[in-house]
Amino acid sequence: MIFLLMTLVVLGQLVSADQKQQLALSSALSNFSQRLYQKVSVDMPNVVYSPYSIHSALNMVSLGARGDTATEIKNTLGIASLGNSVHETYKELIKQMNSVTDVEMTTTNALFLKPYIQHGPDFIPDSMGYYSAHIASIQFPHLAGPEKLINGYIAARTKNKINNLLRPGTQELLSFSTDSVEMMTDDRNVNIKRDDVSKVDVAELPFKGGRFSLYIALPRAVNGITDLEQLLVQPDQADQLFTGLTSVGARLVIPKFKTETMLNLNTPLKEMGITQAFNPSSANFSGITPARIFISEVLQKVLIEVEEIGAVVSAAAAMKVMRLSSGPLHLKENFIADHSFVYFLRDNQTGQILLQGKFTG
Repeated sequence: MIFLLMTLVVLGQLVSADQKQQLALSSALSNFSQRLYQKVSVDMPNVVYSPYSIHSALNMVSLGARGDTATEIKNTLGIASLGNSVHETYKELIKQMNSVTDVEMTTTNALFLKPYIQHGPDFIPDSMGYYSAHIASIQFPHLAGPEKLINGYIAARTKNKINNLLRPGTQELLSFSTDSVEMMTDDRNVNIKRDDVSKVDVAELPFKGGRFSLYIALPRAVNGITDLEQLLVQPDQADQLFTGLTSVGARLVIPKFKTETMLNLNTPLKEMGITQAFNPSSANFSGITPARIFISEVLQKVLIEVEEIGAVVSAAAAMKVMRLSSGPLHLKENFIADHSFVYFLRDNQTGQILLQGKFTG
């Protein structure tokens, strides 16, 4: 048995990988994110998830997939045309993530292996080389169960922000929690976009260094969240939200909130096209091990907390929002997020969507 773990705290920069490959990966991740959003947000008023962590974890799994199993994974992730270069791009991305100093961040990939399991000659070294995977042996008949040991590792890596991801006999999980909401007001220079075509207003809150930003996409209509969600599923429409913003003095009013979401992604991924990997009879992971294995569960637990207009916490990351200018402030506009919106935590240099969520109050 093999447990695969991808823990996302917050991510960093990519500067030396081939730019064309970087843009192709960003486009693939963005489209994957919006397709996944349609699956996980339908019945949840408030949700947050990390498309990056799922995308990169499945990319690592694809190293050991073969035949139709590999084809389905690559097609669903949108990386079929990238070939093996996608792993080199992720390698460079992860390397740069873990060296960023402007914000606190940690990324972790881990493989927990049953001792003495026979594995393919390339999967372990490739996982370590491309994805900096932590490799550990674990006694699955352990008295406390493998869940306790793996959960302990996750908690340590996320500074106890993410606890009890795995539960004994884990099956279907779909849950969320949101604390009571109060509104916060601040006058500042803000990058804002007024899109008269899509009827959506976008505000950008950049973090220290300007590398990462929290974007809020606010429908103009109070009940316009469904129209916005339908727009986002169209190819490359999400990327359009992040272009054409202009700095302006504005009164910014947004809610203070904390959302934690636990998702079992088996059904969404199957509906998106990954079916063979979950089938005990047809899954082909012979690049991992000659034994018959399949994916039993894909779980994700994500936490985001907007503590004040100047600070955002995601998993174990703490980030301070910076002001765009320290000069005289002339208020010209209002951006009042007093109804449902979609938000994104984004790496502005690579275009990677690290977190995406919906807030309805």
